[in-house]
Amino acid sequence: MKRRAFVKGMLGTGLVTAGSCVFRMPLLASANATGVGQPTVVVIFQRGGCDGLNTVIPYGDADYYNLRPVSGGVGIPSPDSGAAYSALPLHDHLGLNNDFFGLHPSMADLMPIYNSQNMAVLPTVHYPDPSRSHFDGQYFIESGFSRANIGADATNLDGWLNRHLQVKGNNVPLQGVGFGGNLAQSLRGSIPVQSLSSISSFNLGLSGADQQEVIDDVLPVYDELPTPQNSYRELVHKFGKTLFGNLEAVAAIDTDSYVPANGANYPSNSYGRRMRQAAQMIKDPTIGLEVVTIDVGGYDTHSNQGAGEPEGRLSRSLGDFSKGIAALVADLGDKMDDVIIVTMSEFGRTAKPNGSAGTDHGNASAWFVLGNKVQGGLYMRDGLAGGGWPGLSDEALFKGRYLASTVDYRDILGDILFQHLGHSVSNIGALLPGYTDYTSLNLM
Repeated sequence: MKRRAFVKGMLGTGLVTAGSCVFRMPLLASANATGVGQPTVVVIFQRGGCDGLNTVIPYGDADYYNLRPVSGGVGIPSPDSGAAYSALPLHDHLGLNNDFFGLHPSMADLMPIYNSQNMAVLPTVHYPDPSRSHFDGQYFIESGFSRANIGADATNLDGWLNRHLQVKGNNVPLQGVGFGGNLAQSLRGSIPVQSLSSISSFNLGLSGADQQEVIDDVLPVYDELPTPQNSYRELVHKFGKTLFGNLEAVAAIDTDSYVPANGANYPSNSYGRRMRQAAQMIKDPTIGLEVVTIDVGGYDTHSNQGAGEPEGRLSRSLGDFSKGIAALVADLGDKMDDVIIVTMSEFGRTAKPNGSAGTDHGNASAWFVLGNKVQGGLYMRDGLAGGGWPGLSDEALFKGRYLASTVDYRDILGDILFQHLGHSVSNIGALLPGYTDYTSLNLM
């Protein structure tokens, strides 16, 4: 297509697509962004419902092995078992259940971060009145609501990260980015946020010189004051301008020559590439990235889940997951003073395996929070057993089948919002609507 025809068609529709990349609600562009000392949040969502009981293994609870015998193909041996692939012991820094929990054996890359006391492990996270629907669970968690307080707005909620941007009120290029097939619910809302499949695919399908010429031709049109006949025309005007601002900002990012620092070695898959590109954007002081989401799937393990062996389905997923986080932490180096990484999943799995050597949709899941300002260790609220662990006996299981929750996930989000991103707790109504029981975990 000739450049002028391309520009004319674009101005007429207000919508731009290139190849497989769809541009959704781009950010308001600004000429200045410092990024120096910028507090940043990286959210990694393990989609599918990650099995928390085999991610953070309560090997000190005898009921774990009653439910998941090692011989059954799902149970993971304790560290003192002598097995080749056994739990990696977590010696707690907070005095809770020492030598009780261990990480999945494929997660060895995270052990140095945990041992440096920069990783919080939260094995019992969920929300009241839980759903075991993938869609509902992801939607509630990323919106910052539970079913108990959603009310009539259940299909039209802002995400908790977008509300952070709304309350903060600053508009800089690419202050929020979602890596994945669709823009994460946590980023949706009135502040436009960019969705990327990758940095290199975010373009107009033109050469660098032609793309810049298109941007130079079109931006002055969008710079004119709109005279909208209706709200849709105003949105086209607003998003068209911001799209071209974002195209210009992304075009300046050279992914080909980027060399990760400190020997960081990312997984050679889409998840690893997104983590690597997130690191590059976080380190670039001209971008001012504040929030980034990265999706990773493969956790809906209804069959052949595996135990600790490297070839198991869950082992492979958790291995890549851990390698990506360890690489990001190494790559960012001292920048981790300003960065918090939080990992989440929509729910855990059933305490007892099913007949297909897998596990089904459950309740509480295991979350992690990492960063140089994080007070590392195990975090749980009071439970039926000592130290906050709810236990896995028939009486302790939620509805007789699922790990009970002791930590409301909104307390984790609250600590990130108030202790890391600098919001006042007085703004909790705008940031976590309907949540009146916030109790800090003092993660930072």
